[in-house]
Amino acid sequence: MSVSTANGTLTGSGGEPGPVNIVHGTHAELILFLILNVWPSHFGLPVLLLVVLLSRGVKRHATFVNLVAAFILIGLSSSLLLYAGRITGPEPSRMLCLFQASLLYGMPSLASTAAFALVLQMFFTVRAAYDGVEYVESDHIIRLWMMLVGPYIAYFATILATATIGAANPSKVSRNRRFFYCSVDALHLTNTLSVLAALVLFATLVFIAWTSVLLIRRIKLARQHAKRARWTLDLNFPFRIMAFGIYVVMSLRSAPIKEALWYGTGLIMSDYSLSLISVTSPSSPVPDLTIATAATVFVLIFGTQSDIRSVLTFWKSNPNPPRNIEIKVAFSGAEERDLEKSDLDKPLPPSPMH
Repeated sequence: MSVSTANGTLTGSGGEPGPVNIVHGTHAELILFLILNVWPSHFGLPVLLLVVLLSRGVKRHATFVNLVAAFILIGLSSSLLLYAGRITGPEPSRMLCLFQASLLYGMPSLASTAAFALVLQMFFTVRAAYDGVEYVESDHIIRLWMMLVGPYIAYFATILATATIGAANPSKVSRNRRFFYCSVDALHLTNTLSVLAALVLFATLVFIAWTSVLLIRRIKLARQHAKRARWTLDLNFPFRIMAFGIYVVMSLRSAPIKEALWYGTGLIMSDYSLSLISVTSPSSPVPDLTIATAATVFVLIFGTQSDIRSVLTFWKSNPNPPRNIEIKVAFSGAEERDLEKSDLDKPLPPSPMH
């Protein structure tokens, strides 16, 4: 049995020092953390998922559905102590604490790879549109399955590694250390997971930038040669993907570095962070709260698209239902556009939302 001491550390039944309390938060911040995890995972995201799966007028790629499911799983994992009534008071049981820690340590790998898969799929589709070739999903079945299954392979591998280390060092498992949730005091594990997630997130930024360049070039070229602009280019879905991808990169890089700073490891060698708060105040609860907002931001970014809003407000009469212009429609040749580049006259594939 372990107890908290006045300086925030833990002592085991034999009096040995336990994990040091890193994050110092208030009860109000704990409630906010739970709200940010509970409402999207128990309501917002399931509603969005049902709309995408059941509505005929709303179509999204499987990688989008996969990311929604990933955030639901993350929110449920963050709420385990709430279900057990152990968010405050005595430490949860070692079994429960290790279970939650294992699930949450898999969060960076799951979220980063699922977001990367969505951005990568968007890039493939936009590149096909840019090159004027048809993107046929059935020609890339193996790649599709890798993008769908890959995040969960990384997730369960991380869970297994965390559970193994935690089971071998039960005194290193506690809720007190991270305040909001259970964790395992294993710096090498934390640094390894941080570096791997950083690599995935860096790749995500690369493909976001690459996609942006392709879209901007194509739009400029089309407008240069258009005699009269009679079309409306609706790229709000790819732009929303890129905006959320950048947000995920910003938020997920805010927490792991705190442990490296706390223990005095090499900052540059072990990880990097885009959060100044993590660097200047390792004990601040703000980075964990920032990460917790990701699911809410996801709902706000993707749940407010016109086709989804139309389904959610089904009682409103709308003679002109909203529609998203496909990339192939926006970029395809028309009689009023004298495009000199032959590639632009080719039929283009659907937008990344399909």
